[in-house]
Amino acid sequence: MGIIDEIKKDAKGNRTIIQSSESLKLEKILNRMFYLKKDPVNEPKFVKQVMTRGLETQERSGLHASALIVDDASFCLREQVLALTYKQKQGEQLSVGLMRIFEEGNAVHEKWQRLFIRAGYSGVNDLDVTQFNKKYRVSFTPDIICEIPEFYDGKMIGELKSVNMYTYDKTVLPKRHPSAWKQLQWYMYLTGIHKGFVLSDNKNNQEFKIEVYDFNQDIVNPFIDRCEEIKSAYIKLHKYHKLISRPDGKAYKDANSKRCKSCAMRDICWFKKGEKL
Repeated sequence: MGIIDEIKKDAKGNRTIIQSSESLKLEKILNRMFYLKKDPVNEPKFVKQVMTRGLETQERSGLHASALIVDDASFCLREQVLALTYKQKQGEQLSVGLMRIFEEGNAVHEKWQRLFIRAGYSGVNDLDVTQFNKKYRVSFTPDIICEIPEFYDGKMIGELKSVNMYTYDKTVLPKRHPSAWKQLQWYMYLTGIHKGFVLSDNKNNQEFKIEVYDFNQDIVNPFIDRCEEIKSAYIKLHKYHKLISRPDGKAYKDANSKRCKSCAMRDICWFKKGEKL
């Protein structure tokens, strides 16, 4: 075992997080937020805004940024074209176990977002506000847009992830979060804000780890290619009434295949039952 491996092994045994100097600096700054007094004006305002924002149009619809960063085996071009044309399921195809996990994640997000308000790094309208890219008709919701002058001279995007102890130790400590770094890069492209960080919160013991990133065009090029594919297939559907076929493979064999059962566009894809947007 080399000296680097020894250092990592000792760090893991002592629960020492291995991070870059930039990440360590930002971690120290964010830790200070826990000593700040609550903001009785803006924190409740933020919570109310999150709970009431867009109640008249809160249905999930259209193309979402997170759907474009998945691996090739999980990406379905047909699903995304249909999502631009028809209303989609609103989560009823998901298990109650997943819904519980999502709700826990929401609570962790709110904790950190309120701390950023408390510190004056973010305003109410910088947190969990959905934005829209007209060119590709993509909606996306950065967890945090902030300015931390003692760390970086300019705006940054923050991506929050709630992870269990196993994931934190096996894939985050000391490695990067398996998907958040891609999502962050995509958001940096869509917003033009070229500095950001991923904050992974260990929900077992509230440890957290920071990954700091600069924008990298090479990472987002495949996502842009997917957007162009979707755009082309969408035009073909509406101009020539030809819908892209389903992907090959066992995962898409029939309506009850594992991948299809969890798809928000399953009904219109297989049974032609759906309401147009």
